[in-house]
Amino acid sequence: MSTPTRQDGRLSPEEKRALLASLLKQKEARPRVFPASFAQQRLWFIDRLRGGDPLYNIPLAVRLDGPFDIVAFRRALTEVVRRHESLRTTFASADGQPVQIISPRAD
Repeated sequence: MSTPTRQDGRLSPEEKRALLASLLKQKEARPRVFPASFAQQRLWFIDRLRGGDPLYNIPLAVRLDGPFDIVAFRRALTEVVRRHESLRTTFASADGQPVQIISPRAD
């Protein structure tokens, strides 16, 4: 049984947990395909026009010295990707128009 909301309008801990659970369910249930923004449409058009030209790719190399903890690196990278939808977004064509497809998770 949930504790009633206090008179000052703040939620009880039980109500906060219930609200959080509800919000997380809504997030999981939302559509995962979205229309592309105008900037994304422009880049998609250029990509189609130029045939996969890597013009907008920015290569970067980093040299690390010393021991490398691959397990910690994998955990850190997985967490960054989990937090940022843009890193899980790919593009597809629907009816000749680009759409964003956001993967729920990427390992």
